[in-house]
Amino acid sequence: MDAGTGANLNLTHIVRMSQESSNRTRTTPGLLLLHGRGADETDLMGIENALDSHFTVVSVRAPFRLGPGFAWYGMGRVGTPHSETMQSSLAQLGDFIEGMMTAYNIDPAALYLMGFSQGAVMSAAVALAMPQRVQGVVMHSGYVPVESGLDFRLKETEGKPFFVAHGLYDDIIPINFARHAREYLTGIRVNLTYQEYPIGHTISEESLYDCSEWLSLRIVGFES
Repeated sequence: MDAGTGANLNLTHIVRMSQESSNRTRTTPGLLLLHGRGADETDLMGIENALDSHFTVVSVRAPFRLGPGFAWYGMGRVGTPHSETMQSSLAQLGDFIEGMMTAYNIDPAALYLMGFSQGAVMSAAVALAMPQRVQGVVMHSGYVPVESGLDFRLKETEGKPFFVAHGLYDDIIPINFARHAREYLTGIRVNLTYQEYPIGHTISEESLYDCSEWLSLRIVGFES
């Protein structure tokens, strides 16, 4: 795992290169990790050993300082992101993704997002507002930001794979937010996998295994 050194990238990040990265003539699938509120880029990189080694994994830091950590957007009550800060983060993520593809030799046809909590919300925002940027999304313990004021390009998201994972006993973002996300995503005809787990606001061994297996299935044949 290395600190991000890609030229001209606008957000702080760390990287785990793909096992295929020694072949400089070949692009690799990419996985962009988006941490939760108050954490930083090191948080989700703690799960890297459970993620398919064919992925180049990039974990990026949110742009807004929050105590000792960082946040993707301001908020009042759960489910109502602050529109200006969310739009700012979304624009910065769009720029970061564009630069990241070249900096780390990632195939633009094989980039996936995995976010936890606020990072899950941002993952959904990127996929729905910038569907051309990503091939699929894992949302763990988050929700779809339908009240954010973002302009979603829903026609272009039809068939895009989403994995939504949530804890039944989540007391930070309650399970009803995940169920609303399921209803919304089903309505816009994404290719949805939905799972509930007997956990709180966390990633369990079971949910991580399921997310990792789901991601690996997305790139079957890519590495051959």
